[in-house]
Amino acid sequence: MNIETTEMTNTNEDKEPIYYAPKLVSLVSDTANILSWIVLVGFIGDIIFQILSIQSQIKSAGYVLADLMKQSNFIAVIFSNLLVPLLTGVVFFVVLQAAANGLNVLLEMDFNAREAKSKH
Repeated sequence: MNIETTEMTNTNEDKEPIYYAPKLVSLVSDTANILSWIVLVGFIGDIIFQILSIQSQIKSAGYVLADLMKQSNFIAVIFSNLLVPLLTGVVFFVVLQAAANGLNVLLEMDFNAREAKSKH
């Protein structure tokens, strides 16, 4: 029994493509998925830190937010400190999620193709 199982395992491993390992692709997909969430949380944490930093600078200088909004560089500061990191984090998140989902689709297509071949 063990010899037959070993032979079947060896023949299944021989049928594996040389440059394509489903386990490795699945690992990369899972890693990209987890990394995307870590990146998104990191960028959101950075934005929260920037908001708190701006608030403390406003309070320590004794400014009023309404007066600061009238200044020309206020929008540039908000854009560079809050909006750019937010958009960067969202873009990284979307790209990593797309990569993870694309690899999962590749695995599913391969699984379906192999299943169709084994039925014929």
